[in-house]
Amino acid sequence: MTGAVEVTIRWRDDRIETVRVATHRPRLAPLLAGRSAEEAATLIETLHAICRRAQGAAARAALHAARARPEAADRPAAAVDPAVRAEAAAELVIAALADDAPAQLAATHRAAHEPPALARLLERELLGEPIDRWLAITHPTGLSDWAARTDAPLARAYRRRLARWEPATAPIATVPAVTARDTLDRWPRIDAGFAAAPHDRGEPAETGPVARLERRALIAALAPRPLLQRWIARVTELALHARDDPEFRCGTVSVHGAAGRGRAVVETARGTLIHDVALEGGTVREYSIVAPTEWNFHPDGPLRHWLVGASARSRDLARDHARRAVAALDPCVECRFTVD
Repeated sequence: MTGAVEVTIRWRDDRIETVRVATHRPRLAPLLAGRSAEEAATLIETLHAICRRAQGAAARAALHAARARPEAADRPAAAVDPAVRAEAAAELVIAALADDAPAQLAATHRAAHEPPALARLLERELLGEPIDRWLAITHPTGLSDWAARTDAPLARAYRRRLARWEPATAPIATVPAVTARDTLDRWPRIDAGFAAAPHDRGEPAETGPVARLERRALIAALAPRPLLQRWIARVTELALHARDDPEFRCGTVSVHGAAGRGRAVVETARGTLIHDVALEGGTVREYSIVAPTEWNFHPDGPLRHWLVGASARSRDLARDHARRAVAALDPCVECRFTVD
């Protein structure tokens, strides 16, 4: 499905003065209205090239819950969809390795669906040490020690990233790990306005690897370096997936249904995906999708806070700062930049 994040920057006196963030996607609701549940699920999966399996799983789960009898519609415990988990792991590989370990990208991408193969690649070629030892690191000094004792691709990438620009931290909350039932208390009705700019109790919030791992000591310790923190969070999730660790939450699906309404929540590589549907006479009456990109690229979200006030000696450097910040949040659509 086409769409874009547009970032408009005003640069003055060697500083980023203002930032406007806008996310544009085609409206799906008019395309889905009046279609059968099966037609709607097929169309949603067809229209999404990125996270296609996650979108399809969310659609089918939400639509099934809306059609089921009340006693059969709710599954409060999240279940893992193996295909969605493999897709999420492959997306994490791209986000973590495309710029930093391109030579290993293809092999690691293929191994994403098979944790033992991924573990071998991480240990022998990417991390340069046992995964358990790397996952035991709890402080940035431990990362520096790791990067000093090996010249593996990800250790070299860490050293390069240490030298790069970092923004100030953003006062943005995170989307908690929630089931579909939980979301009904926080967001009982999801309309087009909420889907376009979702919020948690009126405030923007971030979803994704950092939100899922914020209780890990290393991720918390990296908070003063937000871009590095998000990269390390992705590498950490890959290591957890390779170890088949339950802390790797990607691919989990939960549903809730009642009286012709269904909601599904899926953890994707980029964060929490919500599908909410209302059926009438077996056909779609309302359909809303709240995607991770809309959470993370909220107009007053982390990107704007990172960039406003940042020092930049030229327009080109301001654009480069913006590109790095956008990459840390990993949108599922293209990003367009304007610097004036």
